Amino acid sequence: MLGASIAVIATSLSAARLAAPYGIPTIAQVTWLAVAVLAEIAALIILVPLIAPRGDRALLVAILAIVGLHFLPMAPAFGPLMAILGVACVANALTAARLPSYPLRAVWAVDGGLKVLLGVLMSSITSIGGVGSAAA
Repeated sequence: MLGASIAVIATSLSAARLAAPYGIPTIAQVTWLAVAVLAEIAALIILVPLIAPRGDRALLVAILAIVGLHFLPMAPAFGPLMAILGVACVANALTAARLPSYPLRAVWAVDGGLKVLLGVLMSSITSIGGVGSAAA
């Protein structure tokens, strides 16, 4: 919940500035974004109670996978880097699911690092004129 709250606040504070170079988003872009968020919420509501009995590790990995998957349908709204982020986050979660020796702190660190790295990259591309953006 804390992470979701931080994401909502960060998005609210930066969305207008980041989107300004691209003008008003299309209906399709808004729709893809809404579908991604609603699918993520539905997956969390349905899957968390099913996975929670398997333990904290399974739950964390599942949540990270769901969050990673929700980036994929965002690609039409935010560009191909969002799809790359989704694939990378899901790959990290799947690696953690397959390798019990992969420490949870490392799973978290890699996941967070991917999000920061791609966020910085997307922001820097936005600031230089929208190279690679779906809206450009």
